[in-house]
Amino acid sequence: MLKGVRWQKRISIIPGLLRINLSKSGVSVSAGPEGADVNIGKDGITTNAGIPGTGLSYRKKVGKGGKVGWLAILALVGGLAFWAFQHQAKIAKFFHAVSPAPVAATAPAGPAPRAAAKSAPVNTAASPLRYVRRQGAILRDEPKASGKILKRSAKGDIVTLVAQSDGWANVTDGTVTGWMRASTIGTEPPK
Repeated sequence: MLKGVRWQKRISIIPGLLRINLSKSGVSVSAGPEGADVNIGKDGITTNAGIPGTGLSYRKKVGKGGKVGWLAILALVGGLAFWAFQHQAKIAKFFHAVSPAPVAATAPAGPAPRAAAKSAPVNTAASPLRYVRRQGAILRDEPKASGKILKRSAKGDIVTLVAQSDGWANVTDGTVTGWMRASTIGTEPPK
């Protein structure tokens, strides 16, 4: 490679916590939030501390390189794999909650056949998935208008119905659970 030319690619494994760094000098792993992380690579173990947005940082090498660095990377990756194996259900639930809803196949342009008009919608009332019908629908901590606002949802967002009571729906969007007026959600995507 050309001297002076730098190349770096970061792959986020756990957002904000664990990254794999690729560069022309090799592979390393960074653990911890950006600005306060530990980097393990073939050159050793390095700690980094900085103030985000200022350009001020402090870096110190705390471990040897060579085989020790590679062993540390293997131990970290092995530990993460063991943790992931033990928490498979939580990981699957997390990715299910943040993954977009499946998109139904669209019919070709032109008039729809009569049989298609009678087919049931993909999302039925029996399914817990609901679509937010209004832009800025408010998710509150209690089932009342004076409840603290936790979040404003966008029209078309998908939430999971947990329970319903007196015109209010207890829903979760995968990250926040709260109460929303039942009239602001429906089983069909908004138009």
